Amino acid sequence: MRRTALALVAVLVVLVPAPAAAQQRELPPKLDVGAATQALSEQRIHRAPGAVARFDEELIRAELTPDMRLLVSPYTGPYEQGAHYASGEEYREQVYQPLRDWAEGSGHTLIEVAGIGIRSYGGVAAGPADLGELRQQTAYLDVTEGLWSLIRHAKGGNTGVAYPHDAVIAPTSDQLATLTARLRETRVYNAPGRADPVELPLEGIEQRTGLTLRVAAFPALDRGRPLVDYAHALATEFPRDVVLVAHGRWLDVAVSGPDQGKLVSARDYAFGRFENASFRQGSPMSDRIGSVLTRFDRLSTERAFSRPQPAPFDLRQRVSALAPWVLLGSALLLGVPSLLAWHRRRAEWVRAERVNLRVASAEAVTEITELSTLVTQAQRGGEEAGAAAERHGTAADMFERARTADAMHEVRKIAAEGKRILRGGGS
Repeated sequence: MRRTALALVAVLVVLVPAPAAAQQRELPPKLDVGAATQALSEQRIHRAPGAVARFDEELIRAELTPDMRLLVSPYTGPYEQGAHYASGEEYREQVYQPLRDWAEGSGHTLIEVAGIGIRSYGGVAAGPADLGELRQQTAYLDVTEGLWSLIRHAKGGNTGVAYPHDAVIAPTSDQLATLTARLRETRVYNAPGRADPVELPLEGIEQRTGLTLRVAAFPALDRGRPLVDYAHALATEFPRDVVLVAHGRWLDVAVSGPDQGKLVSARDYAFGRFENASFRQGSPMSDRIGSVLTRFDRLSTERAFSRPQPAPFDLRQRVSALAPWVLLGSALLLGVPSLLAWHRRRAEWVRAERVNLRVASAEAVTEITELSTLVTQAQRGGEEAGAAAERHGTAADMFERARTADAMHEVRKIAAEGKRILRGGGS
């Protein structure tokens, strides 16, 4: 069955019917900004009710200078009607600006961990530098490394910190057998203590995309406890299925055969593309899985430059088709040369457009690739990085729909705009 990204998106939309999503999903506690600033006036570190981030408090407290304050706050929840904040602008007005005003007025350097997203109110954010740090931050909700680096940056020191990550180990035969048996009984298994149960429309996904899933979701891990890499072992037990294993906000992915690289790429893309939603807003794992599957479907079924090209113009075939009509009379015969000339001009135009499309497509791919590299290297969480990532997503989506050289030029312009934003040129 040929799968399509649009079909997959249509299936996954039923996970959270808008606009009732916020009402159906339990929201995290809302940050009391007044109480937070009052507490920060009296102590260097304030953990607001509902905060989930974990870190080495002894290490971090020792790094903080007397003028620094650390606020550890809960996830913000989604920006939508019925949630704590109807939009990002509303969050900025109710939370970000009051906290920034307090920091500037009191002369403090304010650093905040919202959910597991890390930033300072001086415009700098800290994101995972590699896959190991990403796994540590999401599976353990451990923000020590990024937080330590950001504090060092605020002090003008060396930000190249190294904090030990917990081990990743293969499952024992008993562990694998137990989980395999559970996934044979039910294709989605939520372990006891899982705060964010995974819910997926499995039959709809399979009917419309051909994908069959096996999903296991475990709670976030405590520091010192190794992460068991079930996914790769389970892929051998379920060779026809896509295997997804969540620990906290981390997601391991595996599939038998040549598509493993595409699946991993889709997972990495989803974490990078939707970092703000995952880290700060606390989007559910079901949404993140939807992002991964949509991207995996696109990587598996679509290729750059794979659109059908216009049929080549065959002059001999065209003349053969016209020849019988020549017998109708000399008047038609006199008209044939001009008709052939028109077809020749059209053939030349088609060939030129084909060449222009290929050149414009290559230029657009180059711009999108360069922007992707810049976004990856940028400090995540800042306004510039977010705006550039948005341009990247828009350009990539437009590239998939572009059919003419002019459309490809528009794609290139949007990607180039994202590059200018990251290089300080504004939008």
